[in-house]
Amino acid sequence: MPRRHETRARRTLVAAAVEMALCTTAFAQAQPDVAPPATVSTTPEPQGAVVVVTGARAALAKSLDLKRNADVIQDSISATELGRFPDDNVADSLTHISGISVSRTRGGEGQYINVRGLGSGYNIVTLNKRILATDGDGRDFAFDVLPSEVISGADVMKSAEAAQMEGSIGGSVNLRSARPLDIPGFRSSVRFEGEHNDLSRNNGGKLSGVVSNTFNNNTMGVLVGAVFSKRKVRTDSLGYQTYNADSPGSVDVNGDGAIGPGESNLLAPCCISFGSVFEEKKRSALSGAFEWKVTPQFKMIVDGLATRLDSPQVGYQQSYYVEHAPGRWSDIVVKDRLVTGMTVHDLVPEMSNVTTDRVVDTMQFGWRGEWKPTSRLKLNGDIYRSTSKRDSGGKDTFVVAGIAGHNTGYYRANNGAFPDIRVTLEDGRDLATELAAGRLGNKDYGIHFTGLTGNDIKDTIDGASLDGRLAMDGTWHIDGIQFGASGTSRKKDRNSIGNEKSGGACQYCDMYSTTFASLGADVVRPMTLPNYMRNAGGSFPGSFIAFDVPAYFRALQSLNGKPVLDAEGNPTGDTFDVSRSQPVFVPTDSYSVREKTATLYGQLELSGDNWNGNVGMRVVRTRTTSKSAIDQIVAIDDPTPNIPTSSPTVTYSPAVPVSEDGSYTKLLPSANLSWWAREDFVVRAAVAKVMARPSLDKLAPTRTDNTLDRTYLLSIVGDPKLKPTEAVQQDISVEWYYRPKSAITAAVFAKQIKNFVTYQTDEHVDIGVPGYLYTVTHPVNGDKARVRGIEIGIQHLFDNGFGINAKFAKTLTRAYQNGAYVGQLEGVAPTASSLGFLYERNGINASISFDYTGEYTQSTNVIAGFPNKVDALTWVTASASWDVTRNVTVFVEGKNLGDAEMRSSLGRPDALYGFETWGRTYVAGMSVKF
Repeated sequence: MPRRHETRARRTLVAAAVEMALCTTAFAQAQPDVAPPATVSTTPEPQGAVVVVTGARAALAKSLDLKRNADVIQDSISATELGRFPDDNVADSLTHISGISVSRTRGGEGQYINVRGLGSGYNIVTLNKRILATDGDGRDFAFDVLPSEVISGADVMKSAEAAQMEGSIGGSVNLRSARPLDIPGFRSSVRFEGEHNDLSRNNGGKLSGVVSNTFNNNTMGVLVGAVFSKRKVRTDSLGYQTYNADSPGSVDVNGDGAIGPGESNLLAPCCISFGSVFEEKKRSALSGAFEWKVTPQFKMIVDGLATRLDSPQVGYQQSYYVEHAPGRWSDIVVKDRLVTGMTVHDLVPEMSNVTTDRVVDTMQFGWRGEWKPTSRLKLNGDIYRSTSKRDSGGKDTFVVAGIAGHNTGYYRANNGAFPDIRVTLEDGRDLATELAAGRLGNKDYGIHFTGLTGNDIKDTIDGASLDGRLAMDGTWHIDGIQFGASGTSRKKDRNSIGNEKSGGACQYCDMYSTTFASLGADVVRPMTLPNYMRNAGGSFPGSFIAFDVPAYFRALQSLNGKPVLDAEGNPTGDTFDVSRSQPVFVPTDSYSVREKTATLYGQLELSGDNWNGNVGMRVVRTRTTSKSAIDQIVAIDDPTPNIPTSSPTVTYSPAVPVSEDGSYTKLLPSANLSWWAREDFVVRAAVAKVMARPSLDKLAPTRTDNTLDRTYLLSIVGDPKLKPTEAVQQDISVEWYYRPKSAITAAVFAKQIKNFVTYQTDEHVDIGVPGYLYTVTHPVNGDKARVRGIEIGIQHLFDNGFGINAKFAKTLTRAYQNGAYVGQLEGVAPTASSLGFLYERNGINASISFDYTGEYTQSTNVIAGFPNKVDALTWVTASASWDVTRNVTVFVEGKNLGDAEMRSSLGRPDALYGFETWGRTYVAGMSVKF
């Protein structure tokens, strides 16, 4: 057999030919049969003579070639044509790769990815090998910010090499944008589409276009792409259902006057809130690239991307505080320590309007140059900046109103469904009936909670790298030496602005008897929605109330200067002032984290008869500075502890600024080996030490507490002393490319993880507040975790146009803390699979995909030792298109055709903890190529 650099050269030529045929806008029909061998011509072809192969089959073929020619264990996904990714969302497309699962945001859109079961915090996402800034608290990249039209492909590297950017344990994802010199000549296309969702019955649309051209004898090229979309989505969800570990604690269930067996150490529901969230997503993006081959030895590219996601949310939720208080419960039902039913006296049925302001501006631009000073030496330089900015401070609202009186509620938990909730108002009216008839309004609802919160977040990343490769003559099996250095400087600031900690949110708490009508205000709007809480199960009011929030606050102004009364109606000596409800800067929930990294690496490229590989070392130096502020709870004044909807007055000490530095240096060795048993059969093995840095917000000691809710929970979010998570990982894969565009692959992997970041919960902690004990949660480095898994994949493209693409992954984990086994690693989906069928022939294209994520544990201890377990989910998508002419294509698509929903519980079916349903979305559109 030839040596590595000879066999690989042939494979690379084929891959290059396929890639060249796919990276551009399609002018020709998709080819149903195996494409003829690529030829090299010395005579320039007239412009437009290039036959471009596009479509799902061609994209799968390209992805398979990328996998086959990779130096590491890798999976890839490619655009079906320039400006068109396989799915509308990049994260959804990645789920077609073995071992990839996704978590979804409002509307069901993929937002974060898991690789080999490990959550987004264990993975790194780059664009053109550059780190992307994010609008969240951590490093996790939110894919809903990025339109898929600006991406030409994505590579998921599952094994590591020294030349690869550090920061990932599950896998590294590199998104690739298109380059104008990939295909010479002029290419352009326009695509427009409309959509309809069957849950919300709302519509949306998208318009995108791309232009690419080369000139100056194809040594220069320009590519520009733009996209604008507007969608109205609705998500029906459980806002929260919280439980109390200490309330009721012990209760006389059977009424015999004594606490008997099964009547102590009880867990009970406190509060439940659910409803519909409306979101108008406006997403726009502009991308561009200028590529120039200055000389045969030097070429450069300048590229940039700017996106804006304008995605405000408005939620309407009905809320019921069924929390225990002396004499408040009767008809109590207990099952295995959980209170599953009760009659609740003096229940105030509340309605909440919750808004979230999310306008995110993300940008990345950079310069990259490649220079070949000699025939053996190649140098690559790269410099870039990436920013993300979100100004939401004080713009989010949580406004609550309720119906006063001696109302009676009935709560019954159900298995695998929402609880049954019924309320009889003091005057005998049934809440659900009155809401459905639209008979409840300003004369019924009174003022309560007026929360104003939100964060201003700015993330700035500057990066530079210099990489080189020195070709060798094969002595000692060394084909080349790769080397390089890089550095990044990242600064993330979060300014929290709100009125809850200052007490302004609860200035009007429990004033339900002060109705909007009594204030002369028109605030309340009855609402009934189609398909409300579809698939939720249970029985509860099917209509609700919406508020005019500005009118709500205008109504509060009429109380300015009037005396504040206590629970008995006596003046407290204070007066109302709506200005005290305005949001203010919250230093203890704000932070600034600065992180600087410097790396050096060296890597040997090795080969022999039938084998090739690499071995190398990466040295990483990281320095951090974290700034925040801390305070202490000085006193709690709670004059009405038996009124569940009231809140105590909390006094805090002045916030004291804190700043702490940290640093660490890590050596990350790696080795990869590929053995070609035949031209179509390769066995790969890899071993490496890898690392994932703590989330940025977990490096700042911010803290919040739930004293106003009387849950007495202190959450310490970060710790500057957290260590990076480290792992030693081993991978073996077998790949059989038994026919063109088809393969059967299998891989096994193992990871020995240490210092993984988790949260420790300490209960009954004395934090220095007389008479109160708190539950304290804080991040810690766990002892260790073990991850083992297997991946199997098959891709087969038949000559008759049909094809199948199936992937399966199984991941097993064991986590330890303080030397004790604590269960599965949190957030790891043990099972993920994908099954896709496609047909492509004579201008007709059709496909259907089933992406499955198995049940997993999101948190091992939510409350009193109960875990949060997320149910399995299958996401079904389908599409069909017809090439009306060579340049015009019409298409239809369907998303979530199985009407899947997210559902979680406290490890038992009668303890609901999470729920979201999104509905099915249907898309129709047209693309035109010029």
